[in-house]
Amino acid sequence: MAAGAGEILQLIRSGRATTRIQVLEATGLSRVTVAQRIDALVAAGIVRAQGDAGATGGRRSERFVFDPADSLVLVAALELGEPAHDAAHSGDSHAHTSDAAVLAVVDPHGTLLARMPLAVDLAAGPETVLPELLNGFDTLLADAGIKPASVGGVALSVPGPVDPHDHRLSDPPVMPGWGAWPVVEAVRARFDVPVHLENDADATAYGEFTELGSGRTGRPEPFVLVKVSRFLGAGLVIDGCTYRGTDGGAGDIGHVDVGGDAVCRCGRRGCLAAEAGGTALLRRLGEAGSDVGSLAELRALAEGGDPLVTAELERAAGLIGRVLAVVVGVLNPADLVVAGELAVPAMIAGIRAGVYAGAQPRATARLRIRAAALGADAVLVGLARVAVDDRFSADAVDARLG
Repeated sequence: MAAGAGEILQLIRSGRATTRIQVLEATGLSRVTVAQRIDALVAAGIVRAQGDAGATGGRRSERFVFDPADSLVLVAALELGEPAHDAAHSGDSHAHTSDAAVLAVVDPHGTLLARMPLAVDLAAGPETVLPELLNGFDTLLADAGIKPASVGGVALSVPGPVDPHDHRLSDPPVMPGWGAWPVVEAVRARFDVPVHLENDADATAYGEFTELGSGRTGRPEPFVLVKVSRFLGAGLVIDGCTYRGTDGGAGDIGHVDVGGDAVCRCGRRGCLAAEAGGTALLRRLGEAGSDVGSLAELRALAEGGDPLVTAELERAAGLIGRVLAVVVGVLNPADLVVAGELAVPAMIAGIRAGVYAGAQPRATARLRIRAAALGADAVLVGLARVAVDDRFSADAVDARLG
């Protein structure tokens, strides 16, 4: 089938073909057809001509760039708060300080235009939290002087599994009352645009992946991100797309059995999260006599070289690395990125050691293990990319242009 305007847009967005001549060479279409389809994209306000890409045959060659005018994305990343001090030492994973959301406006290229924090209580349920989020979006837009009509999509991330079929939370263990609740529909009732709900590790992985760009081979390479925070999770990007699994459970490394007696929030003993997650680290430090009450304190002590904290981080990293060695052996990714509040050098070094000790050399020969480049912004960028990629997919654009 001949390339439509949507496929030509993908060539322009990726940078593989940004002039008429390059599109001709990439698609094999006639000059007239290429001109018609690019003109349609320009008329729809999806791409615009930019400068002079050089002369070809004595004529100026325009370069085209993806620059839609009405495609800002509202994003919100929901996060559980720090464990309360007493709960951190008792191992109660449900008691915690105030939860938080970070709201932002992101342009189609992943640039954050405005952001604001918002205190929420996820345990209060979606009936309470979602109106607070939506009102927060209104405030954010007003304070930034951005018209709601400029918004082309909304995307939210949550610390729980999301069913890829009905786009609802699937029995989230740390978000009671949110399971199967129609979050997407509730947001769409306020903002009449496409709405996306993503797992936080998946969104973070996609943000980091899109920042990385094409792999060393010029095509998307398998990519793994592990989020090391209060809990543990991984995001997978395969063939340039987030891999969620059949029921949204892909990357749920926190419940892999690594031995031990700690009781996980899922009710089982020996889960990786219960032995090596942030809450587990605080509990173990408390049992050892350390008065570390938050992940922020733990991180500061780790960066200062505290011997007890460093030893606990190395133990946790070894367990995480052992599990990730299996992931690396199965997927043979090009990149393994460590993100989250506990992505400190000691944690990354320990994970690297565990992966190299547990995986076959051929699976790690060209593996890059590194900290997240975007830091805390990765989840926001990833959410925006999900919304933009959906709205401007080849099929969506062809359907819009008729």
